[in-house]
Amino acid sequence: MPRLARNQIKTKFFHNMTQGINKEYIFQDERCKKKYMKYLEKDADKFNIKIIAFTIMDNHTHILVYTDEIDNISLFMKSINEKFAMFYNYINNRVGVVFRGRYKSQPILSEKHLENCIKYIFNNPVRARIVSKPEEYLYSNLKEFKISKILENVKNQIEEKDINSLVKNHEERFVANNEFIDICEDKEIFIKEFIRQYEKKNGLGVCRNRKELEKMVKEIKKETNITNKILASILQLSTSTIRNYLKDER
Repeated sequence: MPRLARNQIKTKFFHNMTQGINKEYIFQDERCKKKYMKYLEKDADKFNIKIIAFTIMDNHTHILVYTDEIDNISLFMKSINEKFAMFYNYINNRVGVVFRGRYKSQPILSEKHLENCIKYIFNNPVRARIVSKPEEYLYSNLKEFKISKILENVKNQIEEKDINSLVKNHEERFVANNEFIDICEDKEIFIKEFIRQYEKKNGLGVCRNRKELEKMVKEIKKETNITNKILASILQLSTSTIRNYLKDER
């Protein structure tokens, strides 16, 4: 389906998402998350962008923005991503691409769509099972967020008369099902966090112990329906090894 040009979309709210190249965890380090947050704040003023909601995960970000100058969104995202890429390459002594292609952007077409998008962004860490409540996550702006101020004049910022044609031609699936652009690594993020917590509880290096590794694999499979192939890739094991660990569970 062809993408509509932003100047044809009568809204000033956009949901943007970026992801690490090859699904790498480019924001895994706390320092990286805080650095990206700093770039967000600094460049938002520079490009006349108001950041409504954001959440920075280990390998991707969600950023909901408002602007009177829609063309500034691409300049804003390009600027923060280029700065972060330089920082990330420097601290990791690497060169090359850091982000997986161009950021994705989704227009927000109604007040309800906006509300759902905000909830979706703040609940990303909950869906990934990193925290049990959105307010527990440190790398979002939930604590500073005030929905009443955002929704006060939203009808003036989203032209309702144009929504029907946009929905029919472009965004029907998003509006009807309350779906939002995302990646499919939630289970991977959960498993990575599960391993970190497991090692914290049972001692560092426990995953190199065959008995403990087997026990952990079984617990992961109980918690998620992830395939053996993907789990093997995350743990850097063969699928036959995973099957052997699980044979007693059948």
